[in-house]
Amino acid sequence: MDLDYISIEEIDLEVEREKICIMNEEKDNLVLQKVRIFKSTFSNVGLKKANFNSCSINNSLFENCYLRYATFNNVDLTGSVFINCDLSNVKLNSCNIRYVELKNCQINLKEVLGCLPQETNLKIQLLKELRLNQISIGDNKGADELLIKILDAEKSLLMERVKCETSYHQEREDFVSRVKAYFNYILLSLNDLIWGYGLKLTRLFRAALTLIFVFAVLIYFCTNAEYISTAITGNVLEELSFWDSLYVSYTNFITMGYGNYIPNTTTTKIIFVIENTLGYIFLGFLVSGVYRRISK
Repeated sequence: MDLDYISIEEIDLEVEREKICIMNEEKDNLVLQKVRIFKSTFSNVGLKKANFNSCSINNSLFENCYLRYATFNNVDLTGSVFINCDLSNVKLNSCNIRYVELKNCQINLKEVLGCLPQETNLKIQLLKELRLNQISIGDNKGADELLIKILDAEKSLLMERVKCETSYHQEREDFVSRVKAYFNYILLSLNDLIWGYGLKLTRLFRAALTLIFVFAVLIYFCTNAEYISTAITGNVLEELSFWDSLYVSYTNFITMGYGNYIPNTTTTKIIFVIENTLGYIFLGFLVSGVYRRISK
């Protein structure tokens, strides 16, 4: 692509510029108003504390640029790419950042999130781009926060497909696709509820304690003298107290089973198998979640 090499000073107000290139320049406190730039390149440019007002900088490349403390007010950055740029402490006010790409950039994540597109699909696309950028600079905490936002946005998109309230979805969705979307929405919701998409192990332990209590209640109210109690004096069928039911539920769930109480009827065996299976699933989630944290 042939570019017209110019200096920063040559950017005129309210003049549309296309395919220009500005390289190896530095100017602090620059103020640009109503500038329109398309398909251009900014390389090794320092614009600390620059102020962009009502500008359009579309489909342009910013590479190795220093934009710390810059302010963008009502700026359209659609389709622009930022590579190895310092955007720390940048302020973004009412900016359009659709289809923006960020690669290995230091960014003010809070400001960028405040300018996310309203369209759910575009929001997901940009959030994924932001997450990849945070991973590339080693910000695992920020990447995890963005993953939660991505999955929450995907839940919203799935519900939009289920409801089909817009002409866009009405033209593209049929009954089968809406059922599939609703099923995936339920799975994502459970994923969030049980363990916060694998990022919140406290939720996982909370879910485990809830299941242990629920099965203890089932054992206490739905069974009679249907458990064999093992003792030195011999085995005997016993109706469990609530605390014994809680103990049985706990040993079943953690899949250790000390053998003090053995299910003896079909009902008790079904309860035992279901809870034991859920215990193995919990163990799988726990190992996965711990490994995820260690691997960081």
